[in-house]
Amino acid sequence: MATHQITANIPDAYYNTVVTMFKGLGIDYNVKPKKAAKAPKSSQPEPDSKEYILNSICQGMKEVRLWEQGKLKLKSAEEVLREL
Repeated sequence: MATHQITANIPDAYYNTVVTMFKGLGIDYNVKPKKAAKAPKSSQPEPDSKEYILNSICQGMKEVRLWEQGKLKLKSAEEVLREL
């Protein structure tokens, strides 16, 4: 008798029913545990990480270059202090 292999993701609500059905039909089955979902990597690194610090420095250097080229107007120290 020819056999075929089927892989299926069974929702928890139907798991027991499917297993019972397989047993009743005499079907051999293997259950693999569900893989844990990986936490999505945040787009921003942690503030105290080396990556965050390096990104901040690079962003600052880009702003300095834009300022030197006259493409970016920066606030004076006096304007910044007034906002506080």
